[in-house]
Amino acid sequence: MARKVEVDFKLIIGAMALVILATVGSAFVTYLMFGSTGSAISGSDNSMTESSSAPRPMGPVFEAGEFTVNISTPTAQPRFIRTGIVLEISSERNLKQELESRHPQIRDRIITILRGRSVEQLNQTGGLDELRRDIVRSINDLLLQGEIIEVYFMDLVVQ
Repeated sequence: MARKVEVDFKLIIGAMALVILATVGSAFVTYLMFGSTGSAISGSDNSMTESSSAPRPMGPVFEAGEFTVNISTPTAQPRFIRTGIVLEISSERNLKQELESRHPQIRDRIITILRGRSVEQLNQTGGLDELRRDIVRSINDLLLQGEIIEVYFMDLVVQ
């Protein structure tokens, strides 16, 4: 009877070792896939992060809001994009007030840009980066007292 308890104890230790090994292995694979560059999410186009190897500090932000917009489609089936957008701004001082006063114009520009996109354009390598650049360029054309540095998508659903 003492021998049976000893065998069960070894089996439990072995099972625990396998669980620990599997956990460490999956954590390592996750790190490789989604590690510091985020290459599995953003594809191989890291043109926005190539300029410096160290991350820069985050600047002040302005929430542009939630957007649900029909997008361009060659078929009769309607498609839409739903996203939340946050804008990183150059300075909080006067720019935040200007952005708040121009909020309807900013939303209109973003909606116009989103409506002009197709699912194929958004799914291309670098498609979201191009969308970001177009939003930055369009909003910066409106501003008098600063600039938009970056566009962040808080969520992004295309259906």
